[in-house]
Amino acid sequence: MKRKWIKNSIIGVLLLVALGSSISIKKLDEVRASASEEEFDAVAYAEDFWEKELIPDLEEAVEVNHLTHLLRNRPKEAFEQHSEALGIGNIRFFMIQGKGEIRQVGEDDLTVLVETDTSSQVVKIETEYIFGNAVRDASGKVDLTKFEQTMDFNNVSAAINQLVREKVLPSLKANAEVGKEIAFVGAVEMNREQVDLSEIALIPVNATFLEGKDQTVYADR
Repeated sequence: MKRKWIKNSIIGVLLLVALGSSISIKKLDEVRASASEEEFDAVAYAEDFWEKELIPDLEEAVEVNHLTHLLRNRPKEAFEQHSEALGIGNIRFFMIQGKGEIRQVGEDDLTVLVETDTSSQVVKIETEYIFGNAVRDASGKVDLTKFEQTMDFNNVSAAINQLVREKVLPSLKANAEVGKEIAFVGAVEMNREQVDLSEIALIPVNATFLEGKDQTVYADR
């Protein structure tokens, strides 16, 4: 009887050791973070933002030559009235629009000259390297405080950039030709302490060719 009791005790201890080794103990905040990551869908968020908030409000974008006039003459007013940013630093973002002639089709961008009766501005429309937070932040519609994790906020920016690559760039690159007129809306990043207007680099969210039959190339939104 005693031997049987000892044998059962040993078996019980071995089972407890085996069970304990298979249990992974995590901190509560790690579990919550993992659950939050699984629940948040940055791609779905970006698509909803694109269709319901970004594209419908493109007319709110400031006209490029109006903006450059303000930047040259009343820069403080230009940044206060038309730029967006997450914090109080010098990096700011604008959503701008304009119409002009394509002067050069490069491997990575289109050079567009936007002219009015009194001014002109060169805009470089990016067609290859779409990175950063310009579109997300220039819209002023994605609120950091609504996100539980910074990673989710950053993933939204990456997903928005991917939408630019998928919805805007293919048609834009396929139809761009020197001499064509184009209307565009896009996001621009500027440093308020180092404003360079020699050429403005823009990430497009909408482009319409005006020569011949209009062709809108934010496409299948």
